[in-house]
Amino acid sequence: MIQNRTWLAFANRKRCRHADAIHNLGFISWKMGRARFSLGDIVYLFMSDERRVRFKMIVTAENCKREDQAYWVETPPNDITYKLELLEEYDGTKLNESVLCGHGFTGGKSLEGPIYKNKELLNYIKSIF
Repeated sequence: MIQNRTWLAFANRKRCRHADAIHNLGFISWKMGRARFSLGDIVYLFMSDERRVRFKMIVTAENCKREDQAYWVETPPNDITYKLELLEEYDGTKLNESVLCGHGFTGGKSLEGPIYKNKELLNYIKSIF
């Protein structure tokens, strides 16, 4: 049996109002391709404008049509997506970028990658949620 993985993904506010979509729809559409999510994987969303992890999502479907077009700031891509449904939202300061850096967060390329290899960061984020 394949164990589900945990990911950290970068939600870019300049491209899409992810938080609004999550609050209104209960999910977001996430482009398939670069990210190799599997059904059941957990995805923590790092919000670009807030510089913190705010949402814990779960991958519930793949090969879906995009359903969050109304929340895009730029022209929404017409691509095949994963469906990420909301599990939990965190609204404190313990997942701010400055705090995460003390637990092995490096930003940049570490975003939108599986964080299961970075046990300290993963365990810290899980402990907050």
